[in-house]
Amino acid sequence: CGITIFLGYLLNWSDKIVSLSTAQDKEAAIRILFSDTQRQVANLETYKSEVKEVEKNLNKLTEELPSKNEQAGLLEDISQEAVSNGLQLVTIRPGKQENKGFYQENPIELTVTGNANGFGAFVSKVSNMNRIVTFHEFSITKNDTGGKGPLMMVVVAKTYWATGKR
Repeated sequence: CGITIFLGYLLNWSDKIVSLSTAQDKEAAIRILFSDTQRQVANLETYKSEVKEVEKNLNKLTEELPSKNEQAGLLEDISQEAVSNGLQLVTIRPGKQENKGFYQENPIELTVTGNANGFGAFVSKVSNMNRIVTFHEFSITKNDTGGKGPLMMVVVAKTYWATGKR
């Protein structure tokens, strides 16, 4: 009787026990996958609304990027802000343009002279313009050796332009 059970196990049941174990492992993996998928489906509407919100914000920011033909007007606005805050614009030196995908970054080195209050007001007014302009690499020094003349600020203003690709 024992030999019959042993031979039955070897010939018939051992393969079924291994396949049962494999099926149980697959079942556990499928349950985990099902649980993850169910959680994603439950949050699908939330994800869709978040994607719409991100697209809306991206479109709003993209609209703030001027087109290439508005570059001269923006530079004129920046120079007018300098003059209106009691600063004298000494130089405007365009830098190398960098393509960043759907926008282009254009650095412009500005050298202005005036007082510290004028610099602060200038930076504040330009940052509140309806176009995106950021300032980098500030340097403020005395303009003459006696220390009584105006201050000189050298700053890189980065302007951003829409390329039309997204």
